Amino acid sequence: MGSPSVTHRFQVLDGGARLCVTGGLSTGQLASLTMRICLVAVGAYCNDPRARTLAASLAQVGHEVTVIASGRQIDCPTDGVEVRFVPTRYPVGRGRLGKILRRLQTKELRTRLHHRKLVAAVRSLSPEIVYPTSAAAVPVAAAAVAGTEATVVRDPRWPNAGPRDLVDLAPHHPELSVSPAGPGGPYLTPADRRALYTPEPGRHKGLRIALCYRKTDTNPGKYLEAGMHRAGIEVDLHTDEFDWSVVPADTDGVVFVEGPYPALTVKGRNPGVPTMFWVHHGEHHVPTNLRLVERYGAHAVLLAHSWHLAHRFPVPVHRFTFGVAPELVDASVPWQDREYAVSMVGGQLRRQGGAYARRQRLVEEIEQAFGEANTAFVSDVSAQEMADLYARAKTIINEGGTRHYPITMRVLESIGSGAILVTDDLPGTDLIVDRKHYFVLEDDVVGQIRRILDRPEEMQALTAEALEQALGLHTYDHNVDDLIDVLRGIEVPVVEERHAQMSEMARLIDDDVEVQRLAQFGLPELAAELYSREVWDGAERIDRLHPDTMEAVAIGPTGTPHLERALQAARRYIYAAGDIAAIEEYVARELPKATATRHGDLLRVDLNAESYRILPHERTITT
Repeated sequence: MGSPSVTHRFQVLDGGARLCVTGGLSTGQLASLTMRICLVAVGAYCNDPRARTLAASLAQVGHEVTVIASGRQIDCPTDGVEVRFVPTRYPVGRGRLGKILRRLQTKELRTRLHHRKLVAAVRSLSPEIVYPTSAAAVPVAAAAVAGTEATVVRDPRWPNAGPRDLVDLAPHHPELSVSPAGPGGPYLTPADRRALYTPEPGRHKGLRIALCYRKTDTNPGKYLEAGMHRAGIEVDLHTDEFDWSVVPADTDGVVFVEGPYPALTVKGRNPGVPTMFWVHHGEHHVPTNLRLVERYGAHAVLLAHSWHLAHRFPVPVHRFTFGVAPELVDASVPWQDREYAVSMVGGQLRRQGGAYARRQRLVEEIEQAFGEANTAFVSDVSAQEMADLYARAKTIINEGGTRHYPITMRVLESIGSGAILVTDDLPGTDLIVDRKHYFVLEDDVVGQIRRILDRPEEMQALTAEALEQALGLHTYDHNVDDLIDVLRGIEVPVVEERHAQMSEMARLIDDDVEVQRLAQFGLPELAAELYSREVWDGAERIDRLHPDTMEAVAIGPTGTPHLERALQAARRYIYAAGDIAAIEEYVARELPKATATRHGDLLRVDLNAESYRILPHERTITT
């Protein structure tokens, strides 16, 4: 595919305009990099903003997207993609014989016939990637790609799609998921066969990089920053706002690091400096991170894991995982002398149920088997306290819950601490840590750990070998070298600008980049203006708007007769152009933790809900 420059879109925040940037690829080049993608929906696609937003976002970055949807032909918002309908009952038509045959069909037979028609419709498109829009559509997608070179992309929470499941295939086959703007580098692919080496201090002296991230104790940006300093790079740190007008002329590159919201604001325009965005969350953050690629004007994405998602981004995607932070971890305690048989630092270790139910069960079983004095399962500790625990642990459990399955920081924290890693079977882990250096979690985790503990000499040798490999390839110092390599390969495109105006309400919502699921009342234009969000018609869904079912609610100038029910549906934000006085009264009475602010004629209410964010009173920066 070569090394083309970039075609992408990004936003500028001044004046409320969205700046669309295109450059570098001719139409013919773009077509050669475009993937044929098919979405298959067994439900009501046209009334599903989630599925429609997915289709639109894939088309927006440059792919050729077609939707195969169940049902009869109806008028349906196309969102820039072709929608083909497959009838749910056969034979079609109004003839008497057809009616009789349809009545004779059992529900099971009718479903089987319909799924066969869906499979045939998908296959007729010769797609390279098939997206089921629900768990129920996974079997259809899997059958459609069987025996072909196509793959299935599904939510990791849904059933596996079989031998052509892209979640499993992508780590070792990077060509199966590529940005339309071109492929990334060889980092962490089967072609990456670099020998172990120790990065020299000061090796990148003379370079100047602007590093932009919310500086918290858990954000991996701080380890990247420390690695840059050791490499001799002059680092300009931006932790709340990035203003291009104050960027020194000798800046060689800009690196944004994903972090807790609110995302950094950006002012001004890039004068031509290569810009990268390090993404370290998976599926559930993709829509937000696509918006941040726009906001930051990134020319490249550095993706920590979930490499099947590379095709979702409009710029080249380079694999860029977490690393061993040499200033943090301690592997000096001999394995046999460590006091804890098992340890894990993570969230929701002792809650009941939810996305981390399996984690909670593992903790309970292990503590019962080995005793609380011999185990260390803790939450809400500092990075240094975590490192101190891991330095005294023989084994570390890495269980990621059911929401997504990333290669977490815990993988290299464990190896770097000289502990045995017992982990979920996370696709791509073996590209970072040799498969013989870790264990995949078994159902009988207690028995598995007992077998590990019964082989102390073997485990001591294994941890030493794993640590040597990690320190020779996967420290943050090595990450800095990869980052500089990416930086030097970026061609900043010459761009042409097109502006699309947004309403005041759309701009207000757009600033809260993490908002994905929104119910609007009397503001139908938001669906087009906030094209990357799921915008639901609140009036049509009022009977299903239960408390906390929407991330945000937007009330238009005409208000709504169901005001209180609409407000209760919001989990994170409320925006309003109408009923402002009534909403302020409701907030003061019912939501004492919320913060209401006026923005001209609009109201924004931050419910200060728990999420991946820093609340206003927590926004102190550690330097």
